[in-house]
Amino acid sequence: MDDAEVGSEQARGLRLALAVGGIGVGALWLHSFRLGGEVGEVEVDAYLHQALGLPRFERDLLAHAANELIDHRPGRHAPYSSEVVAGDRGDSAGDHGGMAPGTDGDGTDGAAGSGGMEQQ
Repeated sequence: MDDAEVGSEQARGLRLALAVGGIGVGALWLHSFRLGGEVGEVEVDAYLHQALGLPRFERDLLAHAANELIDHRPGRHAPYSSEVVAGDRGDSAGDHGGMAPGTDGDGTDGAAGSGGMEQQ
């Protein structure tokens, strides 16, 4: 699977996770920005609709931000690129693919102590 296909699959999984978690694009963008993301809200929205490709780091940062926001909510998680490549489409509810979830879960203030993404 090439990087464009991985990105497309990640966007699909992220869009579904956001819908199930009731999280909007603005909240996702703001949380990813707090974690060090460099893309704007318009680019995030375009990526979610598969109209724009993003680098792997930005895609995984968006997945991480989404997973922190949905940490304590039931439902699926947003897939990291390594999970897409491995064939795990993020179908297990609440599974964070071995990643340590965020500590706040509501996305309002927990980014300050998170230190960004963990290395995979």
